[in-house]
Amino acid sequence: MHWELWDAETGNLIGTAESEAEALALVRELAGKGWPAAALSLIVEDETRPAASLPPALTGAALLQRAEAAASTPKRRSA
Repeated sequence: MHWELWDAETGNLIGTAESEAEALALVRELAGKGWPAAALSLIVEDETRPAASLPPALTGAALLQRAEAAASTPKRRSA
């Protein structure tokens, strides 16, 4: 399983990530550099599952909101 970040306006692949957290960090980085949220689309790819069973792509404001929420979520630490 991996995540792909696409430019929805041009149809170009921007990058891939091994984890959702890594992909969302890339979204935050690009947004910070001025990429419009409407141009970004994040999809999950898993060759072991049918495409219809995968979650829908996140785009635009919903993607940016998820990326920002992931940055502010405290990470659990073990004792």
